[in-house]
Amino acid sequence: MSDPELPVTALLSRRCKELHLRPVELVRRCGYQNVTKGLRRLDSLSQGYFAGTEGLIRGLPVALEVPAQVVQQAVEETKRQIFEAKEAAWRAAFKPHGVIMTERERPSQIFIAAILGVANLRRVDFDLSQGPPSFIQQALDGLRARVARSGGVVTTFGRPTGIIVNYSPDQAVRFDLEGKPVEAFDRAYRLGEATFRLKGMGRPLSRGELDTVFGGKQIRRGSHP
Repeated sequence: MSDPELPVTALLSRRCKELHLRPVELVRRCGYQNVTKGLRRLDSLSQGYFAGTEGLIRGLPVALEVPAQVVQQAVEETKRQIFEAKEAAWRAAFKPHGVIMTERERPSQIFIAAILGVANLRRVDFDLSQGPPSFIQQALDGLRARVARSGGVVTTFGRPTGIIVNYSPDQAVRFDLEGKPVEAFDRAYRLGEATFRLKGMGRPLSRGELDTVFGGKQIRRGSHP
């Protein structure tokens, strides 16, 4: 079963068909003199990637001959649909794991974080067969193994300050470096992700594409070299 068409994509398709507009004509109507750039922005928007498409979106009401609120509604509905799909996928794939807390929430070297992967640097996967009572120790062991290989720090994030054990999507507990509980949360702590885009590419590279571009080096969580 194919994924449902995004609302913004449906709007573009329907109005271009009704107005007999080709993509080149559409981006010109949106004010792009550089048609190639406009087509890249259009492709990104059609796939649900909004970074860099602000100018295109501003030009769509005139280009598609629709009220501005029609375009805005399609954009907002697309963002909602993408968020809900990602949220459902994340919950379905969730497994208990640890997260290393560090002195810096944002990496000092975003490029390095994007190449290595934030999850590869700060997430500790568990042996679930040992059960929840072992999760704190597994997280601490993973933290110690990680920093032992990098001079006592988490690469680009600095010194570790504690751990969070994500028991479920709706339960997490923060512990200090000695394994003492500090704070409980009613949702899992979720790591952000540094992204990398090649010049002229609207969407960020996937993890697999990054590995291919930069030599295919895989980094196992919990055993960063």
